[in-house]
Amino acid sequence: MLSDEIIFHPVKYKVLFGSKADSNLQAQFKIVKNPQSSITDTEIKTRTVEAINSYFDDANWDFGDTFYFTELSAYIHTELTPHIATVLIVPKGTNQNFGSLFEIECDSDEVFISDAKVENVEIIDAITASKIRATGTIITSA
Repeated sequence: MLSDEIIFHPVKYKVLFGSKADSNLQAQFKIVKNPQSSITDTEIKTRTVEAINSYFDDANWDFGDTFYFTELSAYIHTELTPHIATVLIVPKGTNQNFGSLFEIECDSDEVFISDAKVENVEIIDAITASKIRATGTIITSA
């Protein structure tokens, strides 16, 4: 005699970056535009959000995966070359500093989903401690 058993585990989405995310997972993307680029800031913001949404497509993630910002950054650079020079992620939480969102883990029943919107992308002219909410000393030359 044979029998089958199906166990259903509903998915939980771990929302990142936008207003629907938990406050400790909300972020602002800071982009330094390539000075030689001829596209508008609005187009860069729109393309950035499109790249983020493409990166977080369901087909790219499994339950329990870990998000690494360096991988997302590389993907955004690939999609927006040669229009951007740098992309950074800055947490919105007042108790968080630069770097606190570089690695995010999810539980074994969770999958990441992005809620990033154009208003979560900011074009900046240079990286400064105040713009990226860094603590300590930033070294700008060797």
